[in-house]
Amino acid sequence: MPAIPTKERSIVLIGLMGSGKSTVGRELSRATGLPLLDTDQVIEEQVGMDIPHIFAKQGEAHFRALETALLTYLRDTPEYRIAHVISTGGGIILRPENREILRSLGLVVWLDVDLPNLLARTARAQNRPLLRGLDRERRLRELITSRSPLYEQTAHFRINSSELKVGQVVDAILQQTTFLGA
Repeated sequence: MPAIPTKERSIVLIGLMGSGKSTVGRELSRATGLPLLDTDQVIEEQVGMDIPHIFAKQGEAHFRALETALLTYLRDTPEYRIAHVISTGGGIILRPENREILRSLGLVVWLDVDLPNLLARTARAQNRPLLRGLDRERRLRELITSRSPLYEQTAHFRINSSELKVGQVVDAILQQTTFLGA
């Protein structure tokens, strides 16, 4: 696959919860010098509460509307047309308009992780509203089944990061790009 130019485009990370989007985003930001924008963090700051509380008090549909509003703002606001590393929430791909906007923002990378690694990575997480009080393995299987086609449809390329260290994932992303003329 030829390198994908990203000089004036963002690198957008998508994938299920526990796939490493936030961690990889921070390291990719350091490696490239691009500012990091974590959509979940921005929404939490704007609303003044964390994601589990947004889900509990206002519902998932409201949270998804907030994601769409943020993506639309990023697309339509001149100051955000400069390249960023954008780390997204796992369900941001659920709305068709979000998938379209994500692709318009830049290079979309799907961090794909197998079920055993997702189970391990989310084992102690208390901030995952879609896993609360449920059979985590069954729920993660359902999410993999329902969301994988949407991730595939949205992403420019996929990295199976199940067994990779963060630096290896960053290197794999950078190998697929021509960042700032490199």
